[in-house]
Amino acid sequence: MSGGAFDYNCFKIQSFAEELQHKIDINNDYTIDQFGDRLGEGYGLKTIHKLEKAQYIIKIAGKLAREIEWLYSGDHGEHSVCGLIDKILSKMEKS
Repeated sequence: MSGGAFDYNCFKIQSFAEELQHKIDINNDYTIDQFGDRLGEGYGLKTIHKLEKAQYIIKIAGKLAREIEWLYSGDHGEHSVCGLIDKILSKMEKS
């Protein structure tokens, strides 16, 4: 199995990004759950826009953390991890 040098914390970062995206997606959901609470938070567009930007950065951080974890676990070499990091960062710079 790959990774493990950082206790697979890269997956926690990725999971956080996914959960945040779900919260953003249901922001305007007025459905009531079994506890009587509304599913969505109803944050304004400005806040949602900022959260979307932050979510994207966290998603990228999760990808970077995974590659770094694999490096320190011996699954990547220096040359390959540098290329992978460059590839991830170049996609971020284009958006």
